[in-house]
Amino acid sequence: MASPLVVALRSALDVVAGASAVEPGETAVARRIIRDMEQTLARLEGKESGETDLIAIVCHDLKDPLASIVMGAGFLRKTISADDSAGRRVVEAILRSTDRMSQVIGDFHDLAKLETGRITLDVRPWDVVAILHPASTAFDAKARERSVHFDLDMPSTPLHALCDRGRLVQVVSKLVSNAIKFTNAEGRVTLRVQSQAGGVRVAVSDTGKGIPADRTSSIFDHGVNARRTPRDGPGLGLAIAQGLLNLQQVKIDVQSQVDKGSEFSFTLPASTPIA
Repeated sequence: MASPLVVALRSALDVVAGASAVEPGETAVARRIIRDMEQTLARLEGKESGETDLIAIVCHDLKDPLASIVMGAGFLRKTISADDSAGRRVVEAILRSTDRMSQVIGDFHDLAKLETGRITLDVRPWDVVAILHPASTAFDAKARERSVHFDLDMPSTPLHALCDRGRLVQVVSKLVSNAIKFTNAEGRVTLRVQSQAGGVRVAVSDTGKGIPADRTSSIFDHGVNARRTPRDGPGLGLAIAQGLLNLQQVKIDVQSQVDKGSEFSFTLPASTPIA
């Protein structure tokens, strides 16, 4: 059975090939990118080392081709006339696909670093409200793209906890993105931050599809979720979120009901601000 990484790369190759077919003017660039991706696949499928080595190869080999696609699409977007709606739709589709590819590459890279212990946290006292309130603007924009309502429920006063500032934003972003993905249009996703005995509780709830009881135990398993399509499984985000919190010995709690929604929450240890 092909590794989840190879499956993801094959899907990305299909996206690039499809984009090149509808944009003949980029044929030469597309051929070079496709050739590079095919060579990378050949190396992956013939290599006998572990998955971590495969991930490192892909992250390195896809960086330049992906940048070329983004630059080319950006140039096309600037040069296409305002009345060429079909051309603009093609370019926007290419940019959305490259954004998704970039996310997949980044997720696999983070998983590799987590599994090999190459991620360290800079844990110190932070005001969780001050960190997540600005980030909520991006969460709201992402929800609007899917016609989902986003609510923010947090106090106006500081709530200090021990955490890594950047990784906290990454974890919450993964949880919010996952909630949005599984919530139908006009549904609701809520980010709550509240004081709790001994800590600061962060929760992301939704009114989405919910998780069947027999799936709850596997939702953090990246080996299982990488083989599911985006419509069928939560992908790699939950595994990354859990892995980052595990480094701080913080556990994610999951409450879910089918057809009613889910809530993912975790509690960071409280702290006093640095004087």
